[in-house]
Amino acid sequence: MPMKMTSSPPTAAASSAPVPANQPSLWKTRFPAWVLLFGDVSGFLFAWLGAYLTRRALNPLMGPINDWGPYLEPKVLISVVALGLLNCMAFRMYYVRRRLSSINAVGSLLKASYHYLLYLAVMGYFLKHLDLGRAVIALAGLYGFLWLYLSRTFFRVLKQRALAAGRGSIRTLIVGSGPLGRDVEASLRDHPEIGFEIVGFVSHPRDIDPALAGQPPGPDMPILGGATELAQTVAQHDIEDVFLAVPHLSPNDQLALANAVRRPGARVQVVSNLFGVLVQAANVEEIGRFPVVTLRDGRLPWSQTLAKRLFDLATSLLGCLVWMLFFHWWIALWIKLDSQGPVFFSQERVGKDGRRFRLWKYRTMRTDSDPYAVAPFQSDDPRITRAGRWLRKTSLDELPQLWNVLRGDMAMVGPRPEMPFLVERYEAWQRRRLDVKPGLTGLWQVIGRKNLPLHLNMEYDFYYIMNQSLWLDIEILFRTVPAVLKGRGAF
Repeated sequence: MPMKMTSSPPTAAASSAPVPANQPSLWKTRFPAWVLLFGDVSGFLFAWLGAYLTRRALNPLMGPINDWGPYLEPKVLISVVALGLLNCMAFRMYYVRRRLSSINAVGSLLKASYHYLLYLAVMGYFLKHLDLGRAVIALAGLYGFLWLYLSRTFFRVLKQRALAAGRGSIRTLIVGSGPLGRDVEASLRDHPEIGFEIVGFVSHPRDIDPALAGQPPGPDMPILGGATELAQTVAQHDIEDVFLAVPHLSPNDQLALANAVRRPGARVQVVSNLFGVLVQAANVEEIGRFPVVTLRDGRLPWSQTLAKRLFDLATSLLGCLVWMLFFHWWIALWIKLDSQGPVFFSQERVGKDGRRFRLWKYRTMRTDSDPYAVAPFQSDDPRITRAGRWLRKTSLDELPQLWNVLRGDMAMVGPRPEMPFLVERYEAWQRRRLDVKPGLTGLWQVIGRKNLPLHLNMEYDFYYIMNQSLWLDIEILFRTVPAVLKGRGAF
């Protein structure tokens, strides 16, 4: 996924003087992985036994279940644990360093839990002579998911506390002090949970931008030398990760720079500034001795399109029932008491293939506001009513769009629906956003929300279009709840 720029100020910065080696931390060793692995052994066992006890407690409703014996067979217990551990290994659940996109971690967890349930079902089939209850298998899959979620959340909190205390950060160097290198710096600072400590930049002759000549890359962010001194810089400053952020760098130059980083354990990562080249959307093949990357066009086969629509119908219908039963009347009453005007606000938006539709929201601004003006970017915007300020902060003003999803104008997940006058300004490549239905939520809400400029929201939209799937929709919906509760970037 492309690096995104942020306007947030830098946090910790290093001086240009040599810095002592980073304080050792368990997060830089294999220790957390082994702790997680041994914890999963007990976790999957307790999930299996807890599933049996839950099913036994439901005997009055579901009828009696067989006794403990078959569920405590050694081959059953070994299979339950082994399937869980192998599944977690396959989805890299013991990889301590998290990837840049936190959506990937949630996706791995959901997929691992789904496959674990399938494996338990297969185990039950091959051991059908033991008459293992189907409800026990289903509950064991659910409890396994809960264990994985809670255990990884616990260790993530521990890791964040260690990073806040100055332990376990990854000393990082960025090769390239131009626009791409600055975008990389901003993106790494926007993900402090990974623990990158940016020590500085290394300049490169291919990365000179006349408009930036003489400007430092960032406050207190030094240039530690040139590319020819990369090996000495890496050793002198105890560097562990090196990002090559130089556009149009030849393969020979990349190999030369990577060869200069010869410190044991140090990683070299090449950054691409082409946001259309998305790793997850590409197939790598070999023609002779050359690797060839074939990009997907992002279109779904008819079966996945149908599954996505059925998923949208089911989730929006359930959402509408909850909305109307528990939220609508209180919200409507508050809006009417707070300011004069209608409860709902509608506006023309552009959907899939350029088709226009009426988008519905709760009214959050005064009736004399221009409906097609630029949306508020500050919580104290005078156009916003008192009720509207809270509705926008919690994103409850978006609930009426569930009706748009039911009608088929929108999907549960997709790019942000834009106003016609903005779409008319699109360049040809930007109209690719109109290849899919706009969404009630999306990557722009989960990761960036409204505090990102349009061109960076575009990058997230293109990532979604190139990688769209039902699994990705579930991952994004799963992440939407904490994003809304935090209110990050919502105005």
